[in-house]
Amino acid sequence: MPKITLAANSQSYEVPEGTSFLEFCQENDLPHNFGCTVGSCGVCVSSLDEGADQVNPVTDDEGETVEMCSGVEGARLACQLKVNGDITVRQLD
Repeated sequence: MPKITLAANSQSYEVPEGTSFLEFCQENDLPHNFGCTVGSCGVCVSSLDEGADQVNPVTDDEGETVEMCSGVEGARLACQLKVNGDITVRQLD
């Protein structure tokens, strides 16, 4: 089973492959901020410290939002992530 590790609390959680990061965080009251939850506000912009190749690819819409709200290369919107393998997620300020 894939594992999500949150850099904010160093906790790891096993999840089924294909799990929505957003839904998992919401269902388990995990410390990650979300705004609109549909990939257009940028509140949840994050970096994948590990496992960038273990999530779904960036869509054009997500890429545009990330470009507007972050200068960090490889940044992603956490609300758009589907987990396919082990990842470590860090929310950007």
